[in-house]
Amino acid sequence: MFFTIRCEAVPGKLNDLDRWLNERATPFWTNQPGVKSFQVYGDVLLGYPERTIMIEVEDMASLQRILDSQDYAGVRDEFLGFVTEVESQILNRRTHHQAGQAGQPGQAERGQQARR
Repeated sequence: MFFTIRCEAVPGKLNDLDRWLNERATPFWTNQPGVKSFQVYGDVLLGYPERTIMIEVEDMASLQRILDSQDYAGVRDEFLGFVTEVESQILNRRTHHQAGQAGQPGQAERGQQARR
């Protein structure tokens, strides 16, 4: 499960946002129980969003515990000082394929083929 945040930096604050993400957000998220990974992506085109943050969590309960915490409220307030046009989304993985394995059936497909 992923908690994603897409945002634009306040004009003139992109470097400050990146520094804050590295120095404050990364340690906050990676030290939370239930968080598997924290990644920040930058847009290579001239469009929205400038930054996409992908936070992988074990489950919704782990994410909800973090979002309900006082510590998160403080981190969120700091973050909002660097950004505009913030959107968030919670994504649940439906399929997963490894590169270079196209055409090879996954575990579920093999089980279905064996029953045919």
